[in-house]
Amino acid sequence: MNYSDTSIAASVTAPFLSLENVRKTYPGVVALDGFSMEVRPGEVIGLVGENGAGKSTLMKILGGVTRPDSGTITVDGTAHDRLSVEASLGSGIAFVHQELNLFENLDVAANIFFGREPLRAGPLKLVDRAKLRTMVAPLLKRVGANFSADTPVATLSLAQQQMVEIAKALS
Repeated sequence: MNYSDTSIAASVTAPFLSLENVRKTYPGVVALDGFSMEVRPGEVIGLVGENGAGKSTLMKILGGVTRPDSGTITVDGTAHDRLSVEASLGSGIAFVHQELNLFENLDVAANIFFGREPLRAGPLKLVDRAKLRTMVAPLLKRVGANFSADTPVATLSLAQQQMVEIAKALS
Protein backbone atom coordinates (compact mmCIF):
# COMPACT_ATOMS: atom_id res chain seq x y z
CA MET A 1 0.00 0.00 0.00
CA ASN A 2 1.50 3.34 -0.96
CA TYR A 3 1.15 6.59 1.00
CA SER A 4 -1.88 7.84 -0.95
CA ASP A 5 -3.75 4.58 -0.30
CA THR A 6 -3.07 4.92 3.44
CA SER A 7 -4.32 8.51 3.41
CA ILE A 8 -7.51 7.50 1.65
CA ALA A 9 -8.13 4.63 4.08
CA ALA A 10 -7.57 6.90 7.09
CA SER A 11 -9.94 9.53 5.76
CA VAL A 12 -12.77 6.98 5.45
CA THR A 13 -12.95 6.56 9.23
CA ALA A 14 -14.95 9.49 10.57
CA PRO A 15 -13.64 11.13 13.72
CA PHE A 16 -15.24 9.95 16.95
CA LEU A 17 -14.50 13.32 18.52
CA SER A 18 -13.78 16.66 16.94
CA LEU A 19 -13.38 20.13 18.34
CA GLU A 20 -13.64 23.10 16.06
CA ASN A 21 -12.57 26.63 17.02
CA VAL A 22 -13.13 26.05 20.74
CA ARG A 23 -12.48 29.15 22.81
CA LYS A 24 -12.47 29.60 26.57
CA THR A 25 -11.56 32.73 28.48
CA TYR A 26 -11.38 33.60 32.13
CA PRO A 27 -11.12 37.17 33.44
CA GLY A 28 -7.93 38.53 31.89
CA VAL A 29 -6.83 35.16 30.47
CA VAL A 30 -7.43 33.39 27.16
CA ALA A 31 -7.12 29.71 28.09
CA LEU A 32 -8.03 28.30 24.65
CA ASP A 33 -8.18 30.33 21.46
CA GLY A 34 -9.64 28.63 18.41
CA PHE A 35 -8.52 25.13 19.41
CA SER A 36 -9.35 22.40 16.89
CA MET A 37 -8.55 18.69 16.76
CA GLU A 38 -9.94 15.33 15.69
CA VAL A 39 -9.72 11.93 17.35
CA ARG A 40 -10.58 8.82 15.37
CA PRO A 41 -11.93 5.59 16.90
CA GLY A 42 -9.19 3.68 18.69
CA GLU A 43 -6.78 6.60 18.89
CA VAL A 44 -5.17 7.53 22.19
CA ILE A 45 -4.15 11.16 22.61
CA GLY A 46 -1.53 12.59 24.93
CA LEU A 47 -1.54 16.33 25.61
CA VAL A 48 1.80 17.95 26.25
CA GLY A 49 2.45 21.63 26.78
CA GLU A 50 3.73 24.34 29.04
CA ASN A 51 1.93 25.47 32.18
CA GLY A 52 -0.94 27.70 31.15
CA ALA A 53 -1.19 26.23 27.65
CA GLY A 54 -4.83 25.21 28.17
CA LYS A 55 -4.48 21.44 28.67
CA SER A 56 -6.51 21.33 31.89
CA THR A 57 -9.13 23.67 30.46
CA LEU A 58 -9.50 21.43 27.42
CA MET A 59 -9.95 18.36 29.63
CA LYS A 60 -12.56 20.15 31.73
CA ILE A 61 -14.46 21.08 28.56
CA LEU A 62 -14.31 17.50 27.23
CA GLY A 63 -15.32 16.15 30.64
CA GLY A 64 -18.35 18.43 30.79
CA VAL A 65 -17.10 20.34 33.82
CA THR A 66 -16.51 23.66 32.02
CA ARG A 67 -18.49 25.27 29.23
CA PRO A 68 -16.54 26.75 26.30
CA ASP A 69 -17.27 30.35 25.29
CA SER A 70 -17.60 29.29 21.65
CA GLY A 71 -16.83 26.50 19.24
CA THR A 72 -18.30 23.13 18.41
CA ILE A 73 -17.67 19.74 19.97
CA THR A 74 -18.82 16.80 17.86
CA VAL A 75 -19.05 13.38 19.48
CA ASP A 76 -19.90 10.38 17.32
CA GLY A 77 -21.52 12.61 14.71
CA THR A 78 -23.58 14.76 17.10
CA ALA A 79 -22.59 18.42 17.44
CA HIS A 80 -22.71 20.11 20.85
CA ASP A 81 -21.97 23.62 22.02
CA ARG A 82 -21.02 22.01 25.35
CA LEU A 83 -20.93 18.58 26.94
CA SER A 84 -22.44 17.62 30.27
CA VAL A 85 -20.54 15.30 32.59
CA GLU A 86 -23.15 12.62 31.87
CA ALA A 87 -22.87 13.04 28.09
CA SER A 88 -19.08 12.89 28.26
CA LEU A 89 -19.03 9.71 30.34
CA GLY A 90 -21.86 8.17 28.34
CA SER A 91 -20.03 8.71 25.07
CA GLY A 92 -16.92 6.91 26.30
CA ILE A 93 -14.65 9.91 26.84
CA ALA A 94 -12.20 9.02 29.61
CA PHE A 95 -9.04 10.50 31.06
CA VAL A 96 -5.96 9.10 32.72
CA HIS A 97 -4.64 11.99 34.75
CA GLN A 98 -1.02 12.46 35.71
CA GLU A 99 -2.02 12.45 39.39
CA LEU A 100 -3.56 9.21 40.62
CA ASN A 101 -7.17 9.38 41.76
CA LEU A 102 -7.58 6.11 43.65
CA PHE A 103 -9.04 5.10 47.00
CA GLU A 104 -6.16 3.29 48.70
CA ASN A 105 -8.47 1.71 51.29
CA LEU A 106 -10.47 -0.07 48.55
CA ASP A 107 -9.53 -2.96 46.29
CA VAL A 108 -8.82 -2.76 42.58
CA ALA A 109 -12.35 -3.71 41.47
CA ALA A 110 -14.01 -1.12 43.71
CA ASN A 111 -11.70 1.58 42.35
CA ILE A 112 -12.32 0.72 38.71
CA PHE A 113 -16.12 0.80 39.00
CA PHE A 114 -16.52 3.25 41.90
CA GLY A 115 -20.04 4.71 41.69
CA ARG A 116 -20.97 2.33 38.85
CA GLU A 117 -20.88 -0.99 40.70
CA PRO A 118 -23.24 -3.77 39.56
CA LEU A 119 -25.93 -4.31 42.18
CA ARG A 120 -27.76 -7.43 43.28
CA ALA A 121 -31.51 -7.60 42.89
CA GLY A 122 -33.52 -6.96 46.02
CA PRO A 123 -34.39 -4.15 48.37
CA LEU A 124 -30.88 -3.66 49.81
CA LYS A 125 -29.10 -3.12 46.46
CA LEU A 126 -25.83 -4.66 47.63
CA VAL A 127 -22.81 -4.72 45.33
CA ASP A 128 -22.63 -7.91 43.28
CA ARG A 129 -18.96 -8.73 43.97
CA ALA A 130 -18.93 -11.81 41.72
CA LYS A 131 -20.20 -9.83 38.74
CA LEU A 132 -17.82 -6.98 39.57
CA ARG A 133 -14.81 -9.34 39.50
CA THR A 134 -16.05 -10.79 36.20
CA MET A 135 -16.27 -7.28 34.72
CA VAL A 136 -12.80 -6.28 35.98
CA ALA A 137 -10.87 -9.40 34.88
CA PRO A 138 -10.76 -8.58 31.12
CA LEU A 139 -9.80 -4.98 31.85
CA LEU A 140 -6.85 -6.07 33.99
CA LYS A 141 -5.81 -8.55 31.32
CA ARG A 142 -6.02 -5.83 28.66
CA VAL A 143 -3.59 -3.58 30.55
CA GLY A 144 -1.23 -6.47 31.33
CA ALA A 145 -1.83 -6.46 35.07
CA ASN A 146 -0.43 -9.31 37.16
CA PHE A 147 -2.70 -8.71 40.17
CA SER A 148 -6.33 -9.55 40.89
CA ALA A 149 -9.47 -7.49 41.24
CA ASP A 150 -9.44 -8.20 44.99
CA THR A 151 -5.96 -6.74 45.57
CA PRO A 152 -5.99 -3.75 47.95
CA VAL A 153 -4.80 -0.68 46.02
CA ALA A 154 -2.58 0.35 48.95
CA THR A 155 -0.40 -2.74 48.33
CA LEU A 156 0.24 -1.93 44.65
CA SER A 157 3.34 -0.25 43.25
CA LEU A 158 2.99 3.12 41.52
CA ALA A 159 3.17 1.44 38.10
CA GLN A 160 0.43 -1.02 39.11
CA GLN A 161 -1.74 1.84 40.40
CA GLN A 162 -1.34 3.53 37.02
CA MET A 163 -2.59 0.30 35.41
CA VAL A 164 -5.69 0.54 37.62
CA GLU A 165 -6.24 4.11 36.40
CA ILE A 166 -5.94 2.97 32.78
CA ALA A 167 -8.32 0.05 33.39
CA LYS A 168 -10.76 2.53 34.96
CA ALA A 169 -10.60 4.70 31.84
CA LEU A 170 -11.20 1.65 29.63
CA SER A 171 -14.20 0.57 31.70
